[in-house]
Amino acid sequence: MSIEKGKINSRQLLFLIAGFVQGSVLLIDFTVGITEHQTWMVILAGLALTAPFFLSYVVLAKRFHGMNLVQINDIVYGRFIGKAVSVYYIFFLLMTLSFNIRDVGELYITFLMPDAPFIFLLIVFTVTCAYAAIKGIEVLARVSHLFVVTGIFVIISTFILLIDQMDFSNFLPFFELPFARIFQGIHIMSAIPFGETLVFLVIMGCLNNTEHMVKNTFIGLLIGAISLLIVSVRNTAVLGRTQCIWTSPSFQSIRLIDIGTVLTRMDFLIGIAQTVLIFFKCSLFFYALLISLSQLFGLKTYLPLVLPLASIEVIIAATVFQSPVDHAMITQNAGIIYSAPLMFVIPPLSLLIAKIRGLPKLEGDGET
Repeated sequence: MSIEKGKINSRQLLFLIAGFVQGSVLLIDFTVGITEHQTWMVILAGLALTAPFFLSYVVLAKRFHGMNLVQINDIVYGRFIGKAVSVYYIFFLLMTLSFNIRDVGELYITFLMPDAPFIFLLIVFTVTCAYAAIKGIEVLARVSHLFVVTGIFVIISTFILLIDQMDFSNFLPFFELPFARIFQGIHIMSAIPFGETLVFLVIMGCLNNTEHMVKNTFIGLLIGAISLLIVSVRNTAVLGRTQCIWTSPSFQSIRLIDIGTVLTRMDFLIGIAQTVLIFFKCSLFFYALLISLSQLFGLKTYLPLVLPLASIEVIIAATVFQSPVDHAMITQNAGIIYSAPLMFVIPPLSLLIAKIRGLPKLEGDGET
């Protein structure tokens, strides 16, 4: 039995994926301290590395059309192992959502509203995401193009406004950094912006048909990746190697925009825009978490889980890290490790098992 009755089409899925990846625009700062002026190369390499695994997500969802991740795991791995695998995925969704919620709190405390109570910011943001998730995937899909257009407009407009301050010699020399740092950067980019799209293994179960599914999902992924690439190029061209010393190179570069008295506090306006993108990403995470838990517990609706989950997310987000520096260090080194099997091992393995066993079996094919 499927929990969500709402349906979306593949074009809406395109915008959902694009907006989701754009919501990771602040998280590329985790990579800058490692890959420095070669971050743009790491983004491209991360996209190329993740693309085959992303394809496995899409093909798996297409093969099990109309089913969410928990249902797929039960069919592929059996009742008990499937439940264990689903719990692993749910833990990932729970923790990753809390990390993203904390990102918003740190953004406001550090750059926009330093005097605001941290816990208050977390509560307001989490409640807003929970409200959006309650509305269901159809509502999020209908407005997804607005979030994507907002993200593209902000990224391109800030790039244009900073062109006169860009020095493209900041990208030289190429291939200067040790391979170990490049490899770590590629792993971070593969796991955070791109690998997190495994959340759509829950959402793609709501597709009304699979026509043009593969093409549209990859277009969405590409739009999101290009957005991240433009941000990285902008920051490196403007700040050069000094971007490594800033907590957020994006905010530091935006603060250099000089348009006289026409507009002031551009960084505040950009902060609001980035909050909107992260809100969209977190709303999709919250929705996927609600659906997965409801399916796991055999509930008919996810509404009873909304308030408990929102409370748990706020508590984890407020206590999981001691500081933004602690947040960055743990994410760079440990956070990308525990999630790697979920992104790069289990989905392709599930697809392989499904093909070998001829799953899903249709009714009346002899299965008892």
